[in-house]
Amino acid sequence: MKTLLPVLLLALSTALGAATELARAAQPQLAVNAKGTVWVAFGRGPEIHVARSDDGGATFATPVTVASLPSLMLGRRRGPRIVAHGEILTATAMAGDLHAFRSADGGRTWKGPFRVNDTVRSAREGLNGLTVAPDGRVFATWLDLRGERTQLFGAESADGGQTWSANRLIYRAPSGQTICECCHPSVAFNARGDLRVMWRNALEGARDMWSAERPAGAEEFGPARKLGEGSWMLKACPMDGGVLFPAADGFGTVWQRAGRVFHARPGLGERELGPGTQPVATTVGGSTITVWQNGKELWTKHVETDGPGTLLTPEGRFPSLVSLQGSSGALVAYERGDGIMIESVGLR
Repeated sequence: MKTLLPVLLLALSTALGAATELARAAQPQLAVNAKGTVWVAFGRGPEIHVARSDDGGATFATPVTVASLPSLMLGRRRGPRIVAHGEILTATAMAGDLHAFRSADGGRTWKGPFRVNDTVRSAREGLNGLTVAPDGRVFATWLDLRGERTQLFGAESADGGQTWSANRLIYRAPSGQTICECCHPSVAFNARGDLRVMWRNALEGARDMWSAERPAGAEEFGPARKLGEGSWMLKACPMDGGVLFPAADGFGTVWQRAGRVFHARPGLGERELGPGTQPVATTVGGSTITVWQNGKELWTKHVETDGPGTLLTPEGRFPSLVSLQGSSGALVAYERGDGIMIESVGLR
């Protein structure tokens, strides 16, 4: 019999109905398939867990333990990742190396780990991104430490994460320089099968966001280009990589610069959304919903609307966001206290 997790009612103007609370959980990441089935992956001590929802995130079944990794990395976006294609799930987690896990039955049972980085411990910084193509191919990208400085590498899997292609360099900074050492990269396929990656660079002291695209059917990424109009000179790592996400005719990005959140389409201008950090975004019915931190608070906003946004919760950090199938809203998961919360957001 399906066992439901505890439900906590919240009086939030932007939330719909109940929110699900998972105790002693960290770094949640959401995934959804074309039928609207939702999964959340998270860490709990050395263990990776995944829970499934068959009602659009209103309730979740008891979490399944994917694996226990003694050196599992959590915190500051170093938690597990998960993507779904039908009932095939792929999860990744960092523990010295980038490990992948595969489920062919919707998360009930899992196989792995399968090491993604083909140079041992080259992924030990612990920051990675994961995406799935419309045809089910999975692509992972990570900050890689083989060589003299941090670089961006990637690999692809055609069987849900059980085997991986040879690692390929996506971007290396010019001689003597590096990409930002502690900001997570982001990666996404769009509906056409184009693949784009985003990362924070550190060229000449500028901690700006950059991206590159591999068009559908191509083998190589095109030239890397800076995002946005301004530049951020910073002698430190902000530990905040923003999010790249598919849009109707390409991609969108959200990220922070000097404590201000921006939205930008690659090749186009930027739009400031408000003060904050750790932004995420997704597209729903032609609109872009964002959620970001501002101090201890989480705020949400439709990019296309004016105004400062709406308070989602007075306490939250490291949100994850996915669009809900067949609705005008999204599902957000975030850390609060020593656990995580999952709730609907963005319906108008």
